[in-house]
Amino acid sequence: MQVGQIIGLCLLIALGLLLCLMIWELFFLGRFSIGNHASGIPERIELSFEEAIADGELSDEDLAIHYAPEVKAAVNTMVSCNGRGDFVTAVNYDGDWACDNNWKGIRNNPLNAVVYWTVQRTESHWLIGYYFYHPRDDGEFAFDRHENDLEGIMIAAPISKTCFTKPVMMYTEGHGGVPFFFESPLSILPGNHRDGGLELDGDRPVIYITPNGIIRYCGHSIESAKDHTTYAYVGNNGVHYYHGGKAEEPATFKGRYEKNPCSYELRSLKEVFDRRNGPYGDGCTFGNYGSFRGKVYGENRANPPWNWQNKKSPYMLRGSFLSDPAWTMARAVSGLDSFSETYTENHWADWKLTVSHCSSQDVTLVLYKDGNPISGSDWFVISKDGTLSLIGNHRNALWLAGPKDTVWELKAFDKNGVESDDIIDWTVEYQNL
Repeated sequence: MQVGQIIGLCLLIALGLLLCLMIWELFFLGRFSIGNHASGIPERIELSFEEAIADGELSDEDLAIHYAPEVKAAVNTMVSCNGRGDFVTAVNYDGDWACDNNWKGIRNNPLNAVVYWTVQRTESHWLIGYYFYHPRDDGEFAFDRHENDLEGIMIAAPISKTCFTKPVMMYTEGHGGVPFFFESPLSILPGNHRDGGLELDGDRPVIYITPNGIIRYCGHSIESAKDHTTYAYVGNNGVHYYHGGKAEEPATFKGRYEKNPCSYELRSLKEVFDRRNGPYGDGCTFGNYGSFRGKVYGENRANPPWNWQNKKSPYMLRGSFLSDPAWTMARAVSGLDSFSETYTENHWADWKLTVSHCSSQDVTLVLYKDGNPISGSDWFVISKDGTLSLIGNHRNALWLAGPKDTVWELKAFDKNGVESDDIIDWTVEYQNL
């Protein structure tokens, strides 16, 4: 056989192998997404401002629909049921509210996509939160695994009486960190972390959810898609979730997420939030007020947003991600000249603490929760006439997270750190939501 014939035969074999590989991807991996909107993301649920206020008011659900995020979720097929642990779904995806059977349940139950939402309003801004549940936080090693996982985002958009507006800021949560995303002229305050700019598709935030695994930036932490880290280390596999109004399971996740669209359904977080006060234990949603019930790779290791904490921030209380987002934003970002911390609507805080007066100006006030100090020495401001307020724009209330039996104390200390007997006028009321 001549050399040219050998080369030609090798090329023919190579082309044949390439054709076989393409056919295999087409029909088995779904990389080309036949029948799955390969040409792009299908039509989303859209809601104009005029349609939203047709009944005379802009409802919380209207806001949640309009700002529903575009979600680029990476999938790590090397762990967690060939990547199924990275699918976004409902807490009760398996048909029950027990969370101590959710690790195993992903093998034989559909993981239809659900995103939870919350809405709060101040005098100046709409504050809209979105929350993403995964039955598993998985990894290559046991220490990085636990049953149940919930992460989320919170956005702020200026209130308008004539139109929807673009979000100006977002913060997210992932494993004890709360990074902020925004553009100039806003700037980050000491003790907090800006992780990049804010990417929008119209008014919708575009976010990236990291995959399971212990490699950097993993474990379902959430970033703005504008500056997100590469996901080539998990094979560039992913899903593009969009709000189509229907809870679907990804038809495919092989290949870049742009080729793998999947519709999600929006649900109020209330159906999960209302279970926070029990019952607790085996067969229940929660193991205690601040943890999902889980038994695989440790007990009760996943937290809901009313128990999230920014471990680096000097001002973010445990749970204030959800209970007091106005406080969280105002203590982390400067340049918010028109931002009001006064709520006109907040249904997501267990307690409201209100301060009014202190009999001395020469003391420092510290807030205690169940016997432990949780506030900084500069949180409470005492004016010359004894009027009490909080640092910042001098509002006089904090919205707090905590179970019904929480014991709150506000103590005064003199310059030597000795507790004083000064009279403090303050109240703390359980909201009974």
